[in-house]
Amino acid sequence: MRNLRIASMTGAAALAAFASIQLLPTQAGAVAPIYSFTLPTLWPGANVLSLEGGVLAIDPATRTVNIDGSAVRIPATLRIDTDGDGVGDITFEQLTASNLRSAIGGYMAVEADVTSVNGLARFTANAAYFEFGEHVVVGALMAVNAQAGTFTIAGTPVRLSTDARIPAKVLDLGGNPITLADMAGWEGSLAAVEGYMQDGVLRAKIVETDVVMPAAGSDTIVIEKALYNASKRSIEVRGTITAHPATGAFAPNVQIDLSCDGLGIINATVVPDLALGQGAWRWKSANNAVPTNPGSVCVRSSSGANAQRATN
Repeated sequence: MRNLRIASMTGAAALAAFASIQLLPTQAGAVAPIYSFTLPTLWPGANVLSLEGGVLAIDPATRTVNIDGSAVRIPATLRIDTDGDGVGDITFEQLTASNLRSAIGGYMAVEADVTSVNGLARFTANAAYFEFGEHVVVGALMAVNAQAGTFTIAGTPVRLSTDARIPAKVLDLGGNPITLADMAGWEGSLAAVEGYMQDGVLRAKIVETDVVMPAAGSDTIVIEKALYNASKRSIEVRGTITAHPATGAFAPNVQIDLSCDGLGIINATVVPDLALGQGAWRWKSANNAVPTNPGSVCVRSSSGANAQRATN
């Protein structure tokens, strides 16, 4: 569920430099941002470090995070992504707030620029992602208790994250936000939870469910599939739509918006199925028509119903 892409350093010089890293500790034992090795002349493309791993130490004074033994400086202008959408959410100061749970022991992924300071290497992040842990459970939804704020997935007790740095999201089948109370009555359906374990309880930051929430006074769109094929540079999007509650009629088509940016709208025909009480729609692009993964897809009907789903 993470959008930050991690790529290895390239070039023999970069690999040799990375293998010889040693940290310069400060007097307090924290990690300084400059490494104790001379930075060699890097080959083209080898001045970028990609790194992911456990957070071993944090030095607020130097704005440095030690990720599995490698110290990376977090600039004041960089916001850290915590929900996996590739957009920064919190500052370094919020990450290291003393009144909140320590980030040490969590997981971090960064992309950093490699530069020379007085002949020594320095790694400065240009993108960063953080989470306390990456535990995923997929299975049957059980024992929803909205009052207690808990539920169970395949026998694993789950509670929504209350950490303001990593707010919880609960999504219906169409990718629309819902509440924990909306999940009641859907016990037995499939659900997926991502979060971190604490005291034997999975603290959820993302809950994806098969719940279908009808839109008030409107038809309801569900995006069942949004699959990007990188080898063919094509995308397939399909789903369902309900009849409008006021008229009982199905929309003749839905509008598909790749990247949800309002550009390149595609119309897909709705095929009603009266026995199921819903209409099906589907669209697949030609090969080489979509050069890059759009990241997300939005679908709308003429009556104003809409849904959004991340592509995979």
